[in-house]
Amino acid sequence: MVTCSDRKTAGNNSDYNIISGTSMSCPHVSAVAALLKSVHPYWSPTAINNGASIAQLKNLTGTPVYCKKPPTLSYNFNYPSIGVDNMAGNLSVYRTVTYIGDGPTVYYSKLEAITGVKTLVSPNVLRISKSGEKMTYRIDFVPYKSSNGRFDLGSFTWRNNVHVVRSRIAVNVISV
Repeated sequence: MVTCSDRKTAGNNSDYNIISGTSMSCPHVSAVAALLKSVHPYWSPTAINNGASIAQLKNLTGTPVYCKKPPTLSYNFNYPSIGVDNMAGNLSVYRTVTYIGDGPTVYYSKLEAITGVKTLVSPNVLRISKSGEKMTYRIDFVPYKSSNGRFDLGSFTWRNNVHVVRSRIAVNVISV
């Protein structure tokens, strides 16, 4: 996104500001909007975005398309990092990993402490027998102190005799 400004900011001699950001859903939503626009070239963005789009998506896919209810919470997306905003009480987060190495191996877990939150990983050892094998683990968060509006940071690491796989963790505890 590029934003334009006709005022100068302190220490900045340019007349514009570039703000960059991404969204994992943006390409998918854009593709659906492009498909609808190709079928209905005179539709405005509002027409594409309104509730009647469900019926139009059925015309494209052959079946009705609905969002999952309730939606998957963002901290349970299978991303390497874990971010939890507005944590209120105990919480469990799940991740699934796929082994792409050769032969059997064993990975051991290590959690870097997060201020105000007790953490536990289960299982804490992954015994993998072959390439392509998938394993799911859970990290339990038990807050005992509020974050006072900030994110407290930690990390989680899987390690075998060759590789180290580290994931960052950020949590904002609003109540225990």
